[in-house]
Amino acid sequence: MDPLEEVVGEDFGDARLPAQNWQRRHYTKCNFRDADLSELRTESVIFTDCDFTGADLAESHHVGTAFRSCSFTRTTLWHSEFRNCSFLGSEFDHCRLRPMVFDECDFTLASMGGADLRGLDFTDCRFREANLVRTDLSRAVLRSADLLGARTGGAKFDGADLRGAHVDANLWTAASLDKTQIELTQAIAYATANGLVVEPT
Repeated sequence: MDPLEEVVGEDFGDARLPAQNWQRRHYTKCNFRDADLSELRTESVIFTDCDFTGADLAESHHVGTAFRSCSFTRTTLWHSEFRNCSFLGSEFDHCRLRPMVFDECDFTLASMGGADLRGLDFTDCRFREANLVRTDLSRAVLRSADLLGARTGGAKFDGADLRGAHVDANLWTAASLDKTQIELTQAIAYATANGLVVEPT
């Protein structure tokens, strides 16, 4: 397999790079502020400590790509697809995120506090120790998602599907869960976390 093409410290700010096709590259500490990356296609690309503030990534498609400790501020990401991608330690702030497709993505240690993620499908995605404080996940699908260690104070899971999800006790007490779909074992965990005593009849 060919080695990754290394790109370090390059300035792509305000660049017009629509409909590009990038494979097996490693961008480190690169600036993509306000760049036009719409319809970008990446495969096995790594972005480390890159700044996507104000960038347009609408209708982009990514497979096996990693965004490590990247900054997404006012970034346009709607109508994009991410499959088997990682956002380890990345930060999302006031981004346009809906609609989007996430297939088995890893948001470990990512900061998505206050994000509007209503109705998105995060089946089998990982949010370990992620910041989801005040995040709106109403009607989102989180089946079999890993939410262990995630901070969920003030988060909304109203109408969401949490069946099979792995969660900590604090989610059952800190988040809004109106009409949330859960399994029987989760219902028992919810009751226990809220000080109820569950006894067999």
